[in-house]
Amino acid sequence: MTLLRDPSGRIRWIAIVAVAGLAAGLSAAWWYSRPPLPQKAASASDPGPRMPDDEVHRALAPAADDSAAIKTRWVDEVPNFDLSDLSPKRREIFIRFANAERCTCGCGYTLAACRVYDSSCEVSTPRVQALLDSVRAGRITSAEGVRKRPG
Repeated sequence: MTLLRDPSGRIRWIAIVAVAGLAAGLSAAWWYSRPPLPQKAASASDPGPRMPDDEVHRALAPAADDSAAIKTRWVDEVPNFDLSDLSPKRREIFIRFANAERCTCGCGYTLAACRVYDSSCEVSTPRVQALLDSVRAGRITSAEGVRKRPG
């Protein structure tokens, strides 16, 4: 049996570089597959990052507040969805979840508000229907811990 001889050591360096590349690739794969870190909830004592205090940001601040208020506005009726067959308890569960969950189309609205302000949204329609089906089938039986009706 003859052994492969490489007096220059090229094969050894190629092997070292290949192992280092494999380690780097596995590290990157692990890093990107991790779940995102939970966001720290803002408290009254630590409201989080602040906007710069200049003329432009002071002028835009009310608009940002209004936008957030509109996008999270409570909606009692979800258009184009018949809730007449639901008991009052199940209707309340459905409405609370629809007003708590965000639409994933990127609009920033809750599912209920997205249906009101953008009835053509192709993302919120199937999500609201799935929510309604889950409530009807009894898979969702409680809205404990979910956003409550304001006021």
